[in-house]
Amino acid sequence: MALNSPDLSPLDYAGYDWLCSRAYHTPISSLDDFKDRVCTCWENLDQEITDKSIDHWHDKLKAVVRLNGGHI
Repeated sequence: MALNSPDLSPLDYAGYDWLCSRAYHTPISSLDDFKDRVCTCWENLDQEITDKSIDHWHDKLKAVVRLNGGHI
């Protein structure tokens, strides 16, 4: 099983989608603008999103084990 599998990160799906939907809501004007948006969004990440992601993490782990370490 891959130790660095992105499939095993609890926030990989819900957190990433939430972050992108807020960071990219308007065109990004510069690298500093992008960094500021990502940091601001991360600081405002709703605890409910984190909780839901962690709740589903066990199912993701089981799926990766069923696939002998393959991607889900």
